[in-house]
Amino acid sequence: MQKVNLKTKNISKTIMPILLIIFSILIMVCYFYTKNHKIIQINGQKFFVELAKTSEKQMRGLGGRVKIGEKEGMLFDFSKYGEYSFWMKDMKFDLDIFWINEGKIVYIAKNVSHESLETINPQIMADKVLEINSGLTDRYNFKIGDSVKIY
Repeated sequence: MQKVNLKTKNISKTIMPILLIIFSILIMVCYFYTKNHKIIQINGQKFFVELAKTSEKQMRGLGGRVKIGEKEGMLFDFSKYGEYSFWMKDMKFDLDIFWINEGKIVYIAKNVSHESLETINPQIMADKVLEINSGLTDRYNFKIGDSVKIY
């Protein structure tokens, strides 16, 4: 009986710290992931979006990526209202781009070609811009004035 108890105690002393480390890592990963990602809902359609909050991430955007998932995107959160221009530098796929002001879509650039060298400057005030795969605006009937919820 004594040998079994000692083995159980030794196993417990070994496993508990490992489990604690794994649990701590999972909490840190979840915190980092939720800090840099949000869920956006437009007309009942939900998108899992990466946040572009730093100027470096905002300049790079989705450039260089081969593709994103059907229900994925990137949200540029500028934290202040202004006129924001976008271009397709280093893009490898086409996009639909939404300018958002006070939780509503205020401008849409549909089917923007990844080969375009033009700057898209809607000259409209916004505090956020959302990029999603090209064609989804038409598929889900998104339009100016639609409410955008961010979770």
